Amino acid sequence: MSALHSACPDTILVADDDEYMLDAMTHYLKQAGYGVIKAGNGKESVDLFIEHEPSLVLLDADMPIMDGFHACRLVKESANGKDVPVVLVTGLEDEDLVNRAFESGAQEYITKPINWAVLHQRIRLLLRQQKNLHIIHEHLKIIRERDERIKLFMHKAPVAIAMFDEQMRYLHASQKWLDDFGLVHQSVIHQCHYDLLPNDIKYWRDIHQRCLNGAWERHDADPIEDRNGRVQWYRWEAFPWQKEDGKTGGVMMFTENITQQKELEDEIKKHRDHLSCEREIIEEIIVRMRTNEEFDSRSLHFLQSPVEHTTGDLLLSAFRSDGSQHVFLGDFTGHGLPAAVGGALVADIFYSMTEQNIPLAEIVNEINAMLTKKTPVNMFMAAGSLEISPDRRMLTVWNCTIPDILVFRKGRLLHRLGSKCFPLGVLNRPVCSGQTVDLQPGDRIFAFTDGWVEERDAEGNMFGQEKMEKLLSQMINRNESLEMLENALRGYRAGKGQSDDMTVVGIEC
Repeated sequence: MSALHSACPDTILVADDDEYMLDAMTHYLKQAGYGVIKAGNGKESVDLFIEHEPSLVLLDADMPIMDGFHACRLVKESANGKDVPVVLVTGLEDEDLVNRAFESGAQEYITKPINWAVLHQRIRLLLRQQKNLHIIHEHLKIIRERDERIKLFMHKAPVAIAMFDEQMRYLHASQKWLDDFGLVHQSVIHQCHYDLLPNDIKYWRDIHQRCLNGAWERHDADPIEDRNGRVQWYRWEAFPWQKEDGKTGGVMMFTENITQQKELEDEIKKHRDHLSCEREIIEEIIVRMRTNEEFDSRSLHFLQSPVEHTTGDLLLSAFRSDGSQHVFLGDFTGHGLPAAVGGALVADIFYSMTEQNIPLAEIVNEINAMLTKKTPVNMFMAAGSLEISPDRRMLTVWNCTIPDILVFRKGRLLHRLGSKCFPLGVLNRPVCSGQTVDLQPGDRIFAFTDGWVEERDAEGNMFGQEKMEKLLSQMINRNESLEMLENALRGYRAGKGQSDDMTVVGIEC
């Protein structure tokens, strides 16, 4: 009977703060025959691990309270956690994240969006490897007691395993080892491993010597040529074994043929590279569509910092023929390619209707109607729409769930114009009435997306609206540029990566 459908299925602890992803992984793993324990954050996952002792742990890297890297370290440091496989799920295939994953003790990592077939194979391989290691450790006790029992184990072991003396001469080899390396018809006992498999001898001599000196060596994917000249990919582990007197007697080595998995991963990588190339072409087209020559930067200062090449934030500016200025700041749900596509549609409506001298209220309603009809239900836009009168003495604002739009006079905060409307693209009905305030020459207006106020420091504390307002006031009084905000936020993150697209625009009256 397969491990997936045995009477006592393996139990997997799954931790993710995203309820949708947690439910999706739970559903998939249960369908595959595993028992599942769910945790909503890193701390809870550690507590549940100690309580239930699952067979494998699947941790999201980025969780509140305690992230996956910290949780992984605590699991590995617990009494029964050393040999339990841990898989970390990351949002990006970033070398630093991969290094952090392995440094914290993880055996594997997988990136979002999750490829369920790859995840399934990795879980199976890790559980199989865990069981194989358990088998090996149990039988090592038998090896020290009776040589006949060693021979029986080595012949019947379901894994490819071999035992060598200090000169790397075969003492025992399992049938699986002989099959994998084309040695079935070869008498291997007491023969030197290097004579039978002359594959990069110096490389293996160095590994075996380190093992004889007490090291445990492993490799997750190594190409090895068998006696018949076939190159196969193996996951292997080599370690010293001790004689009854405690001295090193030689080297134990077990391998697992992962050629099929490697070929699958290479095929997936090829498709991923192809999709990435197509995505880059589409992104370039959209960037050119959004780089509109009609953008009028008069009286504007702005700063945009996207997470990806294409941003979900949108900044538009144009003047009507009567001198009224229209400024539109949008923030689509999520970021990247889907949000950027919607931005191109919004820009076309904004500029074409402004050119026709249509009031901004009607333009906002038209954008809302278009988004409601043409975008998925889970895609909408937070937006701030600002109309400044021709004499620049009056400001009308439609705040659709972006942070408060701020008006400063002589460096002091005069008005906070908070959200009064639903996000655009949610309800197919007219947007709420605008908020109007009087302006004076020299007044400064600022609008920004939530990426600024929702950035977090190393402890998970949000930057917040209050800090943003204080920084803007300092910037005005010191006559500094918007780069001051970016530098301050970079220092606040203390090395953490940016989590959302960020745009801020300042308007001078």
